[in-house]
Order: sequence, then C-alpha cells, then structure tokens
Amino acid sequence: MSESNAAKIKKISIHKAKPSMILGRDVVLDNGIVLLAKNTMLNDTNYVKLLTSGIENIYVNQGSIEEQVEYFTEKEAKAVTLERQRVPVEERPDFIEFENTVNDKTHDAKKYIHAISNGENVDLNLLFSITDDIMNGLRCKTDFLTYIGFIKETDEHTYHHCVNVSLLCNLFGRWINMDKEELEELTIAGMLHDIGKTKIPNEILNKKGKLTDQEYAIMKKHPIYGYRLLHDQNISDAIKLGALMHHEKMDGTGYPMAVKSERISKLAKIIAICDIYDAMTSNRVYRDKICPFEVIKTFETKAYGELDTHYLLLFLQNIAYTYIGQWAILTGGIEAEVIFINRAQLSRPIVRTEDNKFIDLSNIKDISIESLV
Repeated sequence: MSESNAAKIKKISIHKAKPSMILGRDVVLDNGIVLLAKNTMLNDTNYVKLLTSGIENIYVNQGSIEEQVEYFTEKEAKAVTLERQRVPVEERPDFIEFENTVNDKTHDAKKYIHAISNGENVDLNLLFSITDDIMNGLRCKTDFLTYIGFIKETDEHTYHHCVNVSLLCNLFGRWINMDKEELEELTIAGMLHDIGKTKIPNEILNKKGKLTDQEYAIMKKHPIYGYRLLHDQNISDAIKLGALMHHEKMDGTGYPMAVKSERISKLAKIIAICDIYDAMTSNRVYRDKICPFEVIKTFETKAYGELDTHYLLLFLQNIAYTYIGQWAILTGGIEAEVIFINRAQLSRPIVRTEDNKFIDLSNIKDISIESLV
C-alpha cells in the first residue's frame, strides 16, 4: 500500500466504530470469509455482525469519521429498534431506489444484448458499467442479496436475470479478491451468459408453465447459440466460454457438451452457481421466491458433485454470513433475528426471538427459517 493511501486509512477497535464510517479494508474472518467488504458503510445491522464475529479491530477511511456522531454502544447495536430493523423490504427507501435503478439498467442491458446478438461489437466498458453503476448505488453491496428476491417480476425476466447474475458474479469476485481485470471479465461474462436466448423462440422463452421435452431440447441449445454469437467478437475466451459452459456439471451430467470438472472454465463454474442461486431466489409468476436459507440447504444437500465444491462453499459461506442481523419468520410464524451462522450447517443458524430466547436450528430439526422479513 502506498504511503498516501495508508495515511487515509485508520485502524480502530470495533468499540470505537461510529455510524456512517466507511470501511477502508475488507473485514475478513479467520477462515477467509469476507464478513464485510471494503467501502461498506457501517450501520446498526452490520455492526451486529462485527460484534458477533470475534473481530477486534477494523480499518476505516479517516475522511468518513465524523467526530460529532456518537459511538455505537453494545446495547444499542443489539437492541436496534424493531421499527428500523423490521420495516418490510418493499417499503424501504433504499430498496425502492435500488429497484428503480435495476429496472432502468435492465432496459439498457436488453438493448445492448440485442445489439450484440444482431452483430454489433461488444463494448466491454459499457457492459461493465451497467453492473458497476448498480453496485456503486448501494450503501452496502451485500444489501443486493436481500433485495434480489423482492424485485417485482416484469416481462423482462430474461434480462433481469442477466443483470442479477452479473451482480452476483461481481460480488463473488470481490469475495475471492479477484484482480480488476478478471473481476471485469467475470462481471461481463455474467451479463452475457444467456445471450444465446435471444435466438430462442419467444413462445418457449416466455412460457409460463413447464416446457415440453421438445421445447426443453430447443432451450438447451442457448449456450451454443451464445458461443456462436460471441465467437468472432474481440473479447477474451473466458467470456465466450462462460456463455458456452455455464450449464456444464462437474460430474459430466451438464450440457451442451457434457464435459467434466477439469475441462470446465473457471468463470463458467462461478456463473453456474450464481445462475442457479438467482433462479431460485427470484420471484416467478408460477411460484414464490424461495427463502435464501432454503436455497442454501438445497445447495448443501443436492449440488455437491455437480458444482465446483471450492467455489460453492465460499459462495454459501459468504451468502449465509450476510444475513446476520436479518429478521426472519420461523416455522409456526415465530419472528427471530439471525445472530450466528453454524459453519457445519450454514442453512440452520442460531436465532434470537423477540423475547430473547435463543434457538439453535442445527439442533432443532422441526423448526426452520420460512422467509426473511
């Protein structure tokens, strides 16, 4: 780190943290998980994560320190008012702004993807800016994981999905400390992974019900169509292979080529995870979104062997840790706050109810998280 950059970052005890401070470095746990990313603004909810993590010190941008702002206290951090913590996501101003931005950027993504499909050159900076602009508009980048399931479905589902996958890829790339060039490649590959669907008939692409075997066979051609559309573009092979191989499985049961682990590209392995996660957590006209902890459970029980184990574990750990401090509805309608993630069972954390009762879901199998508030 250069001397000038170092001078702008200050190491402080978490007990000296103040609201609105900006993290100068990632907060990383002993197991390598990024608990909070660099440039995250501290608030009541993510301060709870720091208190329960075992982290003693953090690095903050000195320019973000306002001396007139009171320090967090442990009592305040652990007893954030229900009014602030449990306002429905759809009613939060930050979410409304985010949803409007995503809808606007989705129109841009559709226009650019169709232009590329029709033979125009790929503008890498323009494509990356779609995702980067959305990310830069978030006070805390991981808020996206909460918001993703609350965006109302529109007729632009295919392009919303491309934007969401690109956002997830960008977030994952940050979690594993990708360098700038590779992060941009992964982000753009996420945006273009389904470009081949522009060549699928609309009656199949937008069908509300289950596809017939014949329709599904046509749909499964979209990775090949996507690769052909990108093949002659002046972009990296990594982006092209992301479009071609994002439905391949580590055990060889995927498509279109049924290749196994060592032959699947790195970016395609990551896109595959982000693709499935978005498909399961987003609203659909034919089903409600699935709770993230239920999705994590599905990944834990069914996806090992099909998806890259190393990337999948990193993804699930980071996803789970973002929900510390989140209120949830348990079996039977009980409301509780997620306060600790069980590393052995990421889908079954320890929660605390309104009457301060602690429930370790890893030990109580008949209670689960049904939804997030």
